[in-house]
Amino acid sequence: VIQEELYRNVALAIGAVAVIVFFTVASPMTTLLITANIAFCLIEILGFMWLMGFAIDSVTVILLALAVGLSVDYSAHVGHTFMVKKSIDKNKRAAEALSDMGAAVLSGGISTFLAVIVLLFSDSYVFIVLSRQFCLTVLLGLGHGLFLLPVMLSWIGPKAFSAGQDLDAEEETTGKDNGKTLEDSEEGDDKEVTKVDATADESEAVMKDEPSEKA
Repeated sequence: VIQEELYRNVALAIGAVAVIVFFTVASPMTTLLITANIAFCLIEILGFMWLMGFAIDSVTVILLALAVGLSVDYSAHVGHTFMVKKSIDKNKRAAEALSDMGAAVLSGGISTFLAVIVLLFSDSYVFIVLSRQFCLTVLLGLGHGLFLLPVMLSWIGPKAFSAGQDLDAEEETTGKDNGKTLEDSEEGDDKEVTKVDATADESEAVMKDEPSEKA
């Protein structure tokens, strides 16, 4: 009965998360990759539970269902940010997504980890299972969201939204601005050199006139 509840609850949780992510991200491929990362995370949690000697009971089943909701947070933010970055190069889009959202995702994971780490020293079975499963969920969720998902998106990620931030156009504009600034700087240096040369010529002329006046 417990195993049936485990399969049913986890499947329903993953299905519900996939539907919500689809309406949030609005991309079937990105939704599929995010859902796959959640499934990978749960499989890995089950493997660590076996290593730690935890049985499949009512406590672990409930916490596994909660792990679905916790692990989606890290991947969904990175996936959505990837979709609003426009570029021909998917590697650039993945890098920009991590640049914009990586620090916030990491901060959220660290705060959740610190909130449950004190329960690791509890003597209660419920708190021991809860703290270890939550710590596993945070660590594995961060690993999938910040490392595995960006790599998958850079390989098979879909096109960005048409209204997304155009990275190539911004890079071209920045290059033109830098070139214009460099030209202006060189032009200013030329003007300074010309001004210095003119001042030197005037000084030389004055020095030549002084002996003739004395004579």
